[in-house]
Amino acid sequence: MGRVMLLLDEVEQLADACVRAQRREAPPAAPPALRLSHDEFSRIYLTGNSIHTEEQHRLRPVTYSLLGWQDTPVLAGELTGEHHRRPRPGRLGDIPLHQPDRDLLHLIQCGVDAGWHTFVIDYVDDTVIPGVGRGRFHTPH
Repeated sequence: MGRVMLLLDEVEQLADACVRAQRREAPPAAPPALRLSHDEFSRIYLTGNSIHTEEQHRLRPVTYSLLGWQDTPVLAGELTGEHHRRPRPGRLGDIPLHQPDRDLLHLIQCGVDAGWHTFVIDYVDDTVIPGVGRGRFHTPH
């Protein structure tokens, strides 16, 4: 199991961009979702599942320090527990913005309204689990 944190206000902007991108696609390829991926250097990032958001919006994990929020590279192997010698860019999982039992947009908005700072993604048994947090979390090593 691993955890990454991202700035909640940036995730809110990304989610809005995903919804706008889906409206531009005719017909929409898939419902809007956030996508947890890694690049060719195995570094984790969050983007959208639309071609309009995938290249333009790449959010990197952060941690809190005495200097404030800092970008903190997280490798895919640190999150998944699997290490590959020659990683290729890939997707770890999608987080739909709307589901019958859960509305991620509502969760993000509630976190922003409450003054929380982080969007937290836990990776457990090949499953991506989103959440919001108050702030100074520590990622497991």
